[in-house]
Amino acid sequence: MHYLGIFLAALAMFALGAVWYSPVLFSKVWAREAGVDASRKPDGKEMGRTFGATFVLLLLSAAVLDCVITSWAAGEGLFHGAAVGLLGGLLATTTTGINYLFEKKSWKLFLINSGYNLVGFCIMGAVLSLI
Repeated sequence: MHYLGIFLAALAMFALGAVWYSPVLFSKVWAREAGVDASRKPDGKEMGRTFGATFVLLLLSAAVLDCVITSWAAGEGLFHGAAVGLLGGLLATTTTGINYLFEKKSWKLFLINSGYNLVGFCIMGAVLSLI
């Protein structure tokens, strides 16, 4: 396992989320489609737990992706890492899509969240392939 790479890959996807779900990109549409009251001031402890748990889950995702890249997906280099990351993003997208179908969630929300997974996993794969 490449611990530094796993940490940096998780950090990169976390940073992507900070931009993806910000007013720069999709925060207003995401909040509306997710049913989140964007005007409500979040509790600091609650947000700390949410962000902390998110980072732990991203570390786990990066560790699994690292195992796939190094153990099961023959190849090397930036493009290879991003391509394997794309496969991870597609897997996340399909399972998210199934949940959204049964939960009757909007296609806009699906596209925002799945886009984050697709781009984020590609970035994670690229980072892991460089370390």
